[in-house]
Amino acid sequence: MEAPIICIGRQYGSGGREIGEKLAAALRIPYYDKLLLEKAARDARISEQFLREEDERPARFGVALSGNPFADTASVAHAFYSGSQAAYDAGRAAILDVAGQGACVIIGRCASSILRGRENVYSVFIYADAGDRLRRVMARNGLGEKDAQRRIRKLDRMRKEYFDFYADTAWGQPESYDLMLSSSRYGIDGCVQLIRESLQH
Repeated sequence: MEAPIICIGRQYGSGGREIGEKLAAALRIPYYDKLLLEKAARDARISEQFLREEDERPARFGVALSGNPFADTASVAHAFYSGSQAAYDAGRAAILDVAGQGACVIIGRCASSILRGRENVYSVFIYADAGDRLRRVMARNGLGEKDAQRRIRKLDRMRKEYFDFYADTAWGQPESYDLMLSSSRYGIDGCVQLIRESLQH
């Protein structure tokens, strides 16, 4: 694959971000995660803090209807173009921009769906055993077991809702990706190597 754009989705605590960083370093291509947020904020003239708060959150539609058709139409329109939607639009524009510049690794943010159909796009999903994820989250965030479990459930739910809302396939399901790898089975470096090898086919 010439000048690959590798989109990595991941379960929280699976090591997907580390795999993406190591893969980009090995291939000597740009890596976009927090950098993508910074670019989206600059380009859309939105505060970076706002984008962080809304990052990978689905649009929210909690609208109470009043019965007044004119007022309700305005309320629904406002709810549709929520902060989450604005953040998604900014991120989408940034993804399209960096993808147009050549090979790179992009973490999350529905990149595999946004770039679907392009010849040089390769999508990967990283998952791991529950115990490995728990240990990684506890160590990385300094959390106890129960707090780490709650964080894993929350972040996975947010990522799934975000992807399922904006994409035309489902988060974590085979039809959404070209390759799915267990970091528990292959390790961080093993996953990097397998992704590199798969790019040759």
